[in-house]
Amino acid sequence: MTRVFKFGGALMKDADGIRRVASIVADYQLEPLVVIVSALGKTTNSLEELLGLSRIGDQKGREKVFIKLRKYHFEMADDLIEDARHIIFDQLDELFVLLNKALKETPADKYFHYDQVVGFGEQLSSLIVSAYLQKNGQATHLVNAHTLIVTDSNYTAAKIDWKLTENTIKSRVLPILENGEIVITQGFIGADHKGLFTTLGREGSDFTAAIFANVLDADEACIWKDVPGLMNADPKRFDDSVKLDNISYHEAIELAFYGASVVHPKTIQPVQHKNIPLKIRSFYEPESEATVINSETSKDNQVHKVIVKDNQVLLSIASRDLAFIAEENLTRIFKAFSRNKIHINLMQHSAVSFSVCFNEDDDKLQALMAELKEAFRLTYNTGLTLITIRHYTNELLEEFTSGKNIFLEQKSRSTVQVLVG
Repeated sequence: MTRVFKFGGALMKDADGIRRVASIVADYQLEPLVVIVSALGKTTNSLEELLGLSRIGDQKGREKVFIKLRKYHFEMADDLIEDARHIIFDQLDELFVLLNKALKETPADKYFHYDQVVGFGEQLSSLIVSAYLQKNGQATHLVNAHTLIVTDSNYTAAKIDWKLTENTIKSRVLPILENGEIVITQGFIGADHKGLFTTLGREGSDFTAAIFANVLDADEACIWKDVPGLMNADPKRFDDSVKLDNISYHEAIELAFYGASVVHPKTIQPVQHKNIPLKIRSFYEPESEATVINSETSKDNQVHKVIVKDNQVLLSIASRDLAFIAEENLTRIFKAFSRNKIHINLMQHSAVSFSVCFNEDDDKLQALMAELKEAFRLTYNTGLTLITIRHYTNELLEEFTSGKNIFLEQKSRSTVQVLVG
Protein backbone atom coordinates (compact mmCIF):
# COMPACT_ATOMS: atom_id res chain seq x y z
CA MET A 1 0.00 0.00 0.00
CA THR A 2 1.69 3.20 -1.22
CA ARG A 3 1.16 6.31 0.88
CA VAL A 4 2.12 9.97 0.52
CA PHE A 5 2.44 11.99 3.75
CA LYS A 6 2.80 15.74 4.03
CA PHE A 7 3.94 17.50 7.21
CA GLY A 8 3.57 21.27 7.47
CA GLY A 9 6.09 23.64 9.00
CA ALA A 10 3.94 24.59 11.99
CA LEU A 11 4.11 20.96 13.12
CA MET A 12 7.91 20.98 12.93
CA LYS A 13 8.64 24.27 14.64
CA ASP A 14 10.89 22.55 17.19
CA ALA A 15 12.86 19.33 17.69
CA ASP A 16 9.94 17.62 19.42
CA GLY A 17 7.84 18.15 16.31
CA ILE A 18 10.40 16.35 14.16
CA ARG A 19 10.60 13.56 16.73
CA ARG A 20 6.85 13.18 16.39
CA VAL A 21 7.19 13.02 12.58
CA ALA A 22 9.68 10.18 13.02
CA SER A 23 7.30 8.36 15.38
CA ILE A 24 4.43 8.58 12.88
CA VAL A 25 6.62 7.51 9.97
CA ALA A 26 7.89 4.50 11.95
CA ASP A 27 4.36 3.06 12.01
CA TYR A 28 4.25 2.97 8.18
CA GLN A 29 7.88 2.38 7.17
CA LEU A 30 7.36 -1.23 6.08
CA GLU A 31 5.24 -0.11 3.11
CA PRO A 32 6.12 2.31 0.27
CA LEU A 33 6.07 5.84 1.70
CA VAL A 34 6.84 9.32 0.37
CA VAL A 35 7.26 12.06 2.99
CA ILE A 36 6.89 15.68 1.90
CA VAL A 37 7.95 18.45 4.26
CA SER A 38 7.46 22.19 4.42
CA ALA A 39 9.92 24.73 5.84
CA LEU A 40 10.36 24.60 9.62
CA GLY A 41 8.19 26.86 11.76
CA LYS A 42 8.09 30.41 10.42
CA THR A 43 11.14 30.00 8.16
CA THR A 44 9.23 31.06 5.04
CA ASN A 45 8.23 34.31 6.76
CA SER A 46 11.87 34.91 7.72
CA LEU A 47 13.00 34.31 4.14
CA GLU A 48 10.38 36.75 2.87
CA GLU A 49 11.65 39.28 5.41
CA LEU A 50 15.22 38.72 4.17
CA LEU A 51 14.06 39.33 0.61
CA GLY A 52 12.43 42.61 1.58
CA LEU A 53 15.52 43.79 3.47
CA SER A 54 17.76 42.82 0.54
CA ARG A 55 15.68 44.74 -1.97
CA ILE A 56 15.79 47.95 0.10
CA GLY A 57 19.51 47.54 0.77
CA ASP A 58 19.26 47.13 4.55
CA GLN A 59 22.41 45.05 4.95
CA LYS A 60 22.52 45.32 8.76
CA GLY A 61 18.90 44.25 9.14
CA ARG A 62 19.37 41.41 6.67
CA GLU A 63 22.44 40.12 8.49
CA LYS A 64 20.58 40.09 11.81
CA VAL A 65 17.68 38.03 10.42
CA PHE A 66 20.06 35.75 8.51
CA ILE A 67 22.12 34.94 11.63
CA LYS A 68 18.95 34.22 13.63
CA LEU A 69 17.60 31.89 10.91
CA ARG A 70 20.93 30.06 10.62
CA LYS A 71 21.15 29.64 14.39
CA TYR A 72 17.59 28.25 14.51
CA HIS A 73 18.37 25.48 12.01
CA PHE A 74 21.76 24.59 13.45
CA GLU A 75 20.36 24.39 16.98
CA MET A 76 17.50 22.20 15.75
CA ALA A 77 19.95 19.85 14.01
CA ASP A 78 22.24 19.79 17.06
CA ASP A 79 19.34 18.89 19.36
CA LEU A 80 18.23 16.04 17.11
CA ILE A 81 21.50 14.60 15.76
CA GLU A 82 23.74 15.04 18.84
CA ASP A 83 26.92 14.56 16.85
CA ALA A 84 28.91 17.68 15.93
CA ARG A 85 30.88 15.72 13.29
CA HIS A 86 27.76 14.63 11.39
CA ILE A 87 27.77 15.58 7.71
CA ILE A 88 24.47 17.44 8.06
CA PHE A 89 26.22 20.47 9.55
CA ASP A 90 28.42 20.83 6.45
CA GLN A 91 25.33 20.39 4.27
CA LEU A 92 23.40 23.06 6.20
CA ASP A 93 26.38 25.40 6.01
CA GLU A 94 26.57 24.91 2.24
CA LEU A 95 22.88 25.78 1.85
CA PHE A 96 23.26 28.94 3.93
CA VAL A 97 26.23 30.01 1.76
CA LEU A 98 24.05 29.56 -1.33
CA LEU A 99 21.15 31.39 0.34
CA ASN A 100 23.38 34.34 1.19
CA LYS A 101 24.57 34.47 -2.41
CA ALA A 102 20.98 34.41 -3.71
CA LEU A 103 20.00 37.25 -1.35
CA LYS A 104 22.85 39.46 -2.59
CA GLU A 105 21.56 39.20 -6.14
CA THR A 106 18.68 41.58 -6.78
CA PRO A 107 17.19 40.86 -10.22
CA ALA A 108 14.59 43.24 -11.61
CA ASP A 109 11.89 40.57 -11.52
CA LYS A 110 10.95 40.35 -7.83
CA TYR A 111 8.84 37.24 -8.41
CA PHE A 112 11.83 35.44 -9.92
CA HIS A 113 13.98 36.57 -6.99
CA TYR A 114 11.35 35.29 -4.55
CA ASP A 115 11.49 31.80 -6.01
CA GLN A 116 15.30 31.67 -6.00
CA VAL A 117 15.32 32.44 -2.26
CA VAL A 118 12.21 31.15 -0.49
CA GLY A 119 12.58 27.48 -1.45
CA PHE A 120 15.70 27.23 0.71
CA GLY A 121 13.37 26.73 3.69
CA GLU A 122 12.13 23.38 2.40
CA GLN A 123 15.65 22.28 1.47
CA LEU A 124 16.89 22.99 4.99
CA SER A 125 14.01 21.20 6.69
CA SER A 126 14.23 18.11 4.48
CA LEU A 127 17.94 17.74 5.32
CA ILE A 128 17.21 17.78 9.04
CA VAL A 129 14.19 15.45 8.85
CA SER A 130 16.01 12.93 6.66
CA ALA A 131 19.11 12.93 8.88
CA TYR A 132 17.06 12.41 12.02
CA LEU A 133 15.08 9.54 10.54
CA GLN A 134 18.33 7.90 9.46
CA LYS A 135 19.73 8.35 12.96
CA ASN A 136 16.64 6.48 14.21
CA GLY A 137 17.46 3.56 11.93
CA GLN A 138 14.85 4.41 9.31
CA ALA A 139 16.09 3.94 5.73
CA THR A 140 15.49 7.26 3.98
CA HIS A 141 16.52 8.67 0.63
CA LEU A 142 16.42 12.45 0.20
CA VAL A 143 15.50 13.56 -3.32
CA ASN A 144 15.45 17.25 -4.23
CA ALA A 145 12.04 18.32 -5.53
CA HIS A 146 13.78 20.68 -7.97
CA THR A 147 14.82 17.57 -9.88
CA LEU A 148 11.33 16.04 -9.83
CA ILE A 149 8.68 18.76 -10.20
CA VAL A 150 8.97 20.38 -13.64
CA THR A 151 7.07 23.63 -14.17
CA ASP A 152 6.70 26.63 -16.42
CA SER A 153 8.40 29.93 -15.55
CA ASN A 154 5.42 31.65 -13.93
CA TYR A 155 7.39 32.46 -10.80
CA THR A 156 5.55 32.31 -7.42
CA ALA A 157 2.61 30.49 -9.05
CA ALA A 158 4.23 27.99 -11.42
CA LYS A 159 2.14 25.51 -13.37
CA ILE A 160 3.12 21.85 -13.55
CA ASP A 161 4.42 20.21 -16.72
CA TRP A 162 2.60 16.99 -15.95
CA LYS A 163 4.24 14.80 -18.61
CA LEU A 164 7.81 15.65 -17.64
CA THR A 165 7.00 15.57 -13.92
CA GLU A 166 5.45 12.13 -14.27
CA ASN A 167 8.51 10.86 -16.12
CA THR A 168 10.98 12.20 -13.57
CA ILE A 169 9.07 10.99 -10.51
CA LYS A 170 8.55 7.51 -11.93
CA SER A 171 12.15 7.13 -13.08
CA ARG A 172 13.73 8.47 -9.86
CA VAL A 173 11.28 7.71 -7.06
CA LEU A 174 9.87 4.29 -7.92
CA PRO A 175 13.28 2.52 -7.76
CA ILE A 176 13.89 4.01 -4.31
CA LEU A 177 10.52 2.80 -3.03
CA GLU A 178 11.09 -0.63 -4.56
CA ASN A 179 14.39 -0.74 -2.64
CA GLY A 180 12.46 -0.39 0.62
CA GLU A 181 13.57 3.17 1.36
CA ILE A 182 11.40 6.07 2.50
CA VAL A 183 11.53 8.97 0.04
CA ILE A 184 11.95 12.39 1.65
CA THR A 185 11.37 15.45 -0.51
CA GLN A 186 10.21 19.05 -0.32
CA GLY A 187 6.81 20.55 -0.88
CA PHE A 188 6.09 23.88 -2.55
CA ILE A 189 9.11 23.95 -4.88
CA GLY A 190 10.05 22.86 -8.38
CA ALA A 191 12.16 24.04 -11.29
CA ASP A 192 11.36 25.32 -14.76
CA HIS A 193 12.66 23.92 -18.04
CA LYS A 194 15.83 26.02 -17.65
CA GLY A 195 16.53 24.50 -14.24
CA LEU A 196 15.67 27.71 -12.37
CA PHE A 197 13.82 27.37 -9.09
CA THR A 198 10.06 27.93 -9.00
CA THR A 199 7.33 27.75 -6.35
CA LEU A 200 3.77 26.45 -6.60
CA GLY A 201 2.05 29.21 -4.62
CA ARG A 202 1.89 29.76 -0.88
CA GLU A 203 0.82 26.59 0.97
CA GLY A 204 1.68 24.66 -2.19
CA SER A 205 3.13 21.73 -0.24
CA ASP A 206 -0.33 20.14 -0.13
CA PHE A 207 -0.38 20.32 -3.92
CA THR A 208 3.02 18.61 -4.04
CA ALA A 209 1.57 15.72 -2.03
CA ALA A 210 -1.31 15.41 -4.48
CA ILE A 211 1.09 15.42 -7.44
CA PHE A 212 3.10 12.53 -6.00
CA ALA A 213 -0.04 10.59 -5.09
CA ASN A 214 -1.36 10.97 -8.63
CA VAL A 215 1.87 9.99 -10.41
CA LEU A 216 2.59 7.03 -8.10
CA ASP A 217 -1.04 5.81 -8.11
CA ALA A 218 -0.91 5.94 -4.32
CA ASP A 219 -3.52 4.23 -2.20
CA GLU A 220 -3.90 7.37 -0.10
CA ALA A 221 -2.51 10.85 0.45
CA CYS A 222 -2.46 12.19 3.97
CA ILE A 223 -1.99 15.77 5.15
CA TRP A 224 -1.06 15.91 8.83
CA LYS A 225 -2.43 18.97 10.63
CA ASP A 226 -2.63 20.55 14.08
CA VAL A 227 -6.42 20.08 14.07
CA PRO A 228 -8.48 16.86 14.48
CA GLY A 229 -9.35 16.88 10.79
CA LEU A 230 -11.23 19.15 8.42
CA MET A 231 -13.53 21.32 10.53
CA ASN A 232 -16.74 23.04 9.46
CA ALA A 233 -15.28 26.32 10.79
CA ASP A 234 -12.04 27.58 12.25
CA PRO A 235 -11.95 26.25 15.85
CA LYS A 236 -9.83 29.26 16.86
CA ARG A 237 -12.81 31.47 15.97
CA PHE A 238 -15.80 29.25 16.69
CA ASP A 239 -16.13 27.19 19.86
CA ASP A 240 -18.92 25.10 18.35
CA SER A 241 -16.97 23.97 15.28
CA VAL A 242 -17.23 20.26 14.47
CA LYS A 243 -15.04 17.80 12.61
CA LEU A 244 -16.24 16.58 9.21
CA ASP A 245 -15.85 12.81 8.92
CA ASN A 246 -16.29 12.71 5.17
CA ILE A 247 -16.77 15.18 2.32
CA SER A 248 -16.68 14.78 -1.43
CA TYR A 249 -13.96 16.00 -3.76
CA HIS A 250 -16.44 18.54 -5.13
CA GLU A 251 -17.24 19.93 -1.70
CA ALA A 252 -13.55 20.11 -0.82
CA ILE A 253 -12.83 22.03 -4.04
CA GLU A 254 -15.59 24.49 -3.19
CA LEU A 255 -14.24 24.99 0.35
CA ALA A 256 -10.68 25.37 -0.92
CA PHE A 257 -11.77 27.88 -3.56
CA TYR A 258 -13.48 30.00 -0.93
CA GLY A 259 -10.38 29.98 1.26
CA ALA A 260 -10.54 27.04 3.68
CA SER A 261 -7.02 27.01 5.10
CA VAL A 262 -6.76 23.26 5.75
CA VAL A 263 -6.63 22.21 2.08
CA HIS A 264 -4.81 24.02 -0.69
CA PRO A 265 -7.12 24.86 -3.63
CA LYS A 266 -5.10 22.95 -6.23
CA THR A 267 -4.70 19.85 -4.07
CA ILE A 268 -7.98 18.11 -4.81
CA GLN A 269 -7.92 17.68 -8.59
CA PRO A 270 -4.86 15.37 -8.90
CA VAL A 271 -6.23 12.91 -6.33
CA GLN A 272 -9.76 13.13 -7.72
CA HIS A 273 -8.52 12.14 -11.19
CA LYS A 274 -7.23 8.85 -9.78
CA ASN A 275 -9.97 8.47 -7.13
CA ILE A 276 -7.32 8.50 -4.38
CA PRO A 277 -8.64 9.21 -0.87
CA LEU A 278 -7.19 12.36 0.67
CA LYS A 279 -7.05 12.24 4.46
CA ILE A 280 -6.69 15.12 6.90
CA ARG A 281 -5.27 13.69 10.12
CA SER A 282 -4.35 14.97 13.56
CA PHE A 283 -0.61 15.26 14.10
CA TYR A 284 -1.09 15.20 17.87
CA GLU A 285 -3.64 12.37 17.94
CA PRO A 286 -2.51 10.09 15.10
CA GLU A 287 -4.73 7.22 16.26
CA SER A 288 -7.91 9.29 15.87
CA GLU A 289 -10.16 9.05 12.82
CA ALA A 290 -9.23 11.24 9.87
CA THR A 291 -11.43 13.37 7.68
CA VAL A 292 -11.67 11.48 4.39
CA ILE A 293 -12.12 13.35 1.10
CA ASN A 294 -13.35 11.02 -1.64
CA SER A 295 -16.16 10.56 -4.16
CA GLU A 296 -18.87 10.05 -1.50
CA THR A 297 -21.34 12.99 -1.63
CA SER A 298 -24.13 11.97 0.76
CA LYS A 299 -22.87 13.97 3.75
CA ASP A 300 -21.95 17.21 1.97
CA ASN A 301 -25.03 19.24 2.87
CA GLN A 302 -25.60 17.87 6.39
CA VAL A 303 -23.43 20.47 8.11
CA HIS A 304 -22.94 24.13 7.21
CA LYS A 305 -19.37 25.30 6.64
CA VAL A 306 -18.08 28.77 7.47
CA ILE A 307 -14.93 30.36 6.04
CA VAL A 308 -13.75 33.74 7.30
CA LYS A 309 -11.05 35.72 5.52
CA ASP A 310 -9.75 38.85 7.23
CA ASN A 311 -7.69 41.67 5.71
CA GLN A 312 -9.73 42.05 2.54
CA VAL A 313 -9.75 44.92 0.04
CA LEU A 314 -12.82 46.06 -1.86
CA LEU A 315 -11.87 47.88 -5.05
CA SER A 316 -14.66 49.48 -7.07
CA ILE A 317 -13.85 50.31 -10.68
CA ALA A 318 -16.07 52.67 -12.70
CA SER A 319 -15.71 54.26 -16.10
CA ARG A 320 -14.90 57.97 -15.90
CA ASP A 321 -17.80 59.00 -18.16
CA LEU A 322 -20.42 56.71 -16.55
CA ALA A 323 -20.42 54.52 -19.66
CA PHE A 324 -21.28 50.86 -19.33
CA ILE A 325 -18.58 48.49 -18.05
CA ALA A 326 -18.57 46.37 -21.19
CA GLU A 327 -16.66 43.24 -22.18
CA GLU A 328 -13.62 45.16 -23.43
CA ASN A 329 -13.38 46.95 -20.07
CA LEU A 330 -13.59 43.68 -18.17
CA THR A 331 -10.87 42.16 -20.34
CA ARG A 332 -8.57 45.07 -19.54
CA ILE A 333 -9.36 44.82 -15.81
CA PHE A 334 -8.79 41.06 -15.61
CA LYS A 335 -5.48 41.37 -17.47
CA ALA A 336 -4.34 43.95 -14.91
CA PHE A 337 -5.22 41.59 -12.07
CA SER A 338 -3.36 38.77 -13.79
CA ARG A 339 -0.23 40.85 -14.42
CA ASN A 340 -0.13 41.82 -10.74
CA LYS A 341 -0.75 38.22 -9.60
CA ILE A 342 -3.86 39.12 -7.60
CA HIS A 343 -6.37 36.37 -6.87
CA ILE A 344 -10.00 37.57 -6.86
CA ASN A 345 -12.08 36.29 -3.93
CA LEU A 346 -15.40 37.90 -4.91
CA MET A 347 -16.63 40.16 -7.70
CA GLN A 348 -19.84 41.95 -8.57
CA HIS A 349 -20.80 43.72 -11.78
CA SER A 350 -23.30 46.55 -12.23
CA ALA A 351 -24.03 48.66 -15.30
CA VAL A 352 -21.35 51.27 -14.62
CA SER A 353 -19.06 49.72 -12.03
CA PHE A 354 -17.19 46.54 -11.26
CA SER A 355 -16.37 45.68 -7.62
CA VAL A 356 -13.66 43.21 -6.68
CA CYS A 357 -12.62 41.74 -3.32
CA PHE A 358 -9.12 40.35 -2.78
CA ASN A 359 -6.47 39.80 -0.07
CA GLU A 360 -4.72 42.89 1.21
CA ASP A 361 -1.24 43.47 -0.22
CA ASP A 362 -0.38 47.15 -0.37
CA ASP A 363 2.35 46.79 -3.00
CA LYS A 364 0.06 44.87 -5.34
CA LEU A 365 -2.86 47.22 -4.67
CA GLN A 366 -0.81 50.30 -5.52
CA ALA A 367 0.61 48.68 -8.67
CA LEU A 368 -2.88 47.65 -9.78
CA MET A 369 -4.37 51.10 -9.22
CA ALA A 370 -1.47 52.76 -11.02
CA GLU A 371 -2.28 50.61 -14.03
CA LEU A 372 -6.04 51.29 -13.98
CA LYS A 373 -6.38 54.86 -12.74
CA GLU A 374 -6.01 56.58 -16.11
CA ALA A 375 -8.95 54.76 -17.67
CA PHE A 376 -11.17 54.26 -14.63
CA ARG A 377 -12.40 55.97 -11.49
CA LEU A 378 -11.25 53.93 -8.47
CA THR A 379 -12.44 53.76 -4.88
CA TYR A 380 -11.36 51.22 -2.29
CA ASN A 381 -11.79 50.06 1.29
CA THR A 382 -9.33 48.01 3.32
CA GLY A 383 -9.51 46.01 6.54
CA LEU A 384 -12.70 44.19 5.58
CA THR A 385 -13.77 40.60 6.33
CA LEU A 386 -15.18 38.13 3.82
CA ILE A 387 -17.57 35.55 5.28
CA THR A 388 -18.53 32.53 3.16
CA ILE A 389 -21.20 30.07 4.30
CA ARG A 390 -21.82 26.81 2.47
CA HIS A 391 -25.30 25.26 2.92
CA TYR A 392 -26.52 28.38 4.69
CA THR A 393 -29.87 29.29 6.18
CA ASN A 394 -31.25 32.81 6.43
CA GLU A 395 -31.10 32.54 10.22
CA LEU A 396 -27.43 31.64 10.07
CA LEU A 397 -26.72 34.53 7.71
CA GLU A 398 -28.47 36.94 10.05
CA GLU A 399 -26.41 35.65 12.97
CA PHE A 400 -23.14 36.35 11.16
CA THR A 401 -24.04 39.78 9.75
CA SER A 402 -26.09 41.32 12.58
CA GLY A 403 -24.72 44.72 13.54
CA LYS A 404 -22.13 44.73 10.76
CA ASN A 405 -21.81 47.08 7.80
CA ILE A 406 -22.38 45.01 4.64
CA PHE A 407 -20.33 46.18 1.65
CA LEU A 408 -21.16 43.36 -0.73
CA GLU A 409 -23.39 40.29 -0.71
CA GLN A 410 -23.71 37.45 -3.19
CA LYS A 411 -25.90 34.33 -3.02
CA SER A 412 -26.28 31.09 -4.92
CA ARG A 413 -28.43 28.05 -4.11
CA SER A 414 -25.91 26.64 -1.64
CA THR A 415 -23.45 29.43 -0.87
CA VAL A 416 -23.60 32.98 0.41
CA GLN A 417 -20.67 35.40 0.56
CA VAL A 418 -20.81 38.63 2.54
CA LEU A 419 -18.12 41.30 2.75
CA VAL A 420 -18.42 43.17 6.03
CA GLY A 421 -16.57 45.91 7.87
